[in-house]
This record gives sequence, C-alpha cells and structure tokens, in this order.
Amino acid sequence: MQNKYIINFSKKFWFWFWTKLMNGFAPSDVQGNYKRPKGITRNKIHDIEINNENTCLLVGNSCPWCHRTLLVYKLKNLSKKVKVIFLEADINSGQWIFSENFEGCRNLYQFYKKVQKHNLLRSTLPLLFNFQSGQINILSNESSEIVELLNRIKTATSQKTLQISDCDQDLLKIIHSDINDGVYKCGFARNQRSYEKASKSLFEALNKIEKKFDKNIGNWICGEELTYADIYLFPTVIRWELIYRHLFKCTEQEISDFKNITKWRLKFFELSNVSETCFDSEWKKDYYKALFPLNPNQIIPILPSLKEIMQSL
Repeated sequence: MQNKYIINFSKKFWFWFWTKLMNGFAPSDVQGNYKRPKGITRNKIHDIEINNENTCLLVGNSCPWCHRTLLVYKLKNLSKKVKVIFLEADINSGQWIFSENFEGCRNLYQFYKKVQKHNLLRSTLPLLFNFQSGQINILSNESSEIVELLNRIKTATSQKTLQISDCDQDLLKIIHSDINDGVYKCGFARNQRSYEKASKSLFEALNKIEKKFDKNIGNWICGEELTYADIYLFPTVIRWELIYRHLFKCTEQEISDFKNITKWRLKFFELSNVSETCFDSEWKKDYYKALFPLNPNQIIPILPSLKEIMQSL
C-alpha cells in the first residue's frame, strides 16, 4: 500500500515538473496545443535593402528555421554579400553560444540584450542584422522575412544562381503552420487530444502536397519553378526519419508512403550546395540531448546517417 502512494506522488510530482519544463521549452494554450512565439516582424519589409557588406546572419546548425535561411544563402551564392555566423546549442544552459566572443558577447541572450537594451525580446535564431555607423541594426529574426530579404539581394551576373519565386500564400501557410509547426505541435502536445489534433492536421497537409505533385508539370512543388514552398518544406522532411518520427511521435504514416515528396526531397537535396546545409550529426545530438522533457535519459537512438537515407531512396 505504501508503494502505491509513493508511485502516485512521484507521478504527480514528475508531471508537475515536466509541465514547468515544457512551459520554458514550448508554450501552449489552455487546451494544451503548442504555440510558437513570434519573432521581430517588420511592417515595411520591402523598404529594407541589403546592399552593403556589413550584413550578418546568425544561425544554428540544428534549427529548421535557420535552415530555411541557409538554403537561400547557398542557392543564391550570397557569401560575398552576407556573413554567416554559426552558434552552438549549449545543452547544459539551454541557450545559443558563440564559438568565440562576438561583439563582446558570449551567447545570444547577451547579444540581444546589447542590441535591444531595455526592450529585450526573446533571443531566437535566425537573426539578420547589419552595422550602420557603428551601430547594430536588427533587420529581422523571423525566418519567413529573412528568406525574402536574402532572396532579393542582387548578386554579380557572372554567378550562377537559382531563381526562387513566390507562390500561393495559402499553400505557404499550410506548409508553415501544419507541417513546419505541425511536427512541433505533435512533439510538444500536452495531452492526447492536442496530439491527435496536431497529427491529423500534419498528415492531411502532407497528403495535400503529395497530391499536388500529381498535377504538376515539373520537379518542384509548384511546377517548373523553385519557390518558397520548396524552401519551407525541405528542412522538415529532411529531418523526418532522424528526428521527428521518433522524438516527436510523427508516426501516423511513414514518410516513405509519400512517394512524390520523397522523390522531390532527393532532387532538392542534390541541388548544388544544399547538402552543405544539412548537419545530421548535430541534429541528433542537439535534439535528443537538448529537448530534455521529451527525452529525459538523453539517449540518442541508433539511426542511419542522412547520406545512407538518401542513398536508399
């Protein structure tokens, strides 16, 4: 009888403690549905021009939102226009850190505090900024805005770059909300109902994309032109077998069931420089060890490498 009370108390205490941890990692609404915090957004993004060499992009290897921006950076050959600085995920402190001090800062929180001063915003990546008259000017820390800003940068005509076109905004919203955010809504769901709701929306969206390929003439989601839809979808589906299926419980269907999507994924992966944006070893280490509420023992499962996954298709 005594053991029963100890077990019940332990379960309640662990659930209370888990909830506290999740509130820090992944905020939710009152129904237990994950809600991603918003970043800095600009009402006049089209008024921003990136035309100097003092522009920097801060990113993290494991972050799928950073991955979006890296894809545009690589596909557009922007190395002469923008300096990319990689931060590392410090698992013990739960923050992004610079490999060496940057502008007198050791971590991202200190950098935000220095730039924002008293108006401190949530310190997230990616972050696009430039230096103007010795001052740090934040352009955006919202990935959807950053990919547009990077895509508008004009490069030398001698450089061969892919054109990334706009696409239907409703389609982009489905990919962003139900797939990109959708895997996190599954992984960070607080209860069975919120999980099943998120899973249903996620796989309905994937099936919509799968069927869209059947009507296309061309290799990409919207047909013959590479669009923001491709940029948005790739970071999620390239992590699928390694991260989201196992850790985030995205199991309603196998990604291999989506023949068109996996064929598209391989073709996108084989584009010039795209593989250089994929860091599967860092993904596994950061996700399985940093997301303590989802994986308390921090065991990294034995999984194939990304190269092996791509070769098996």
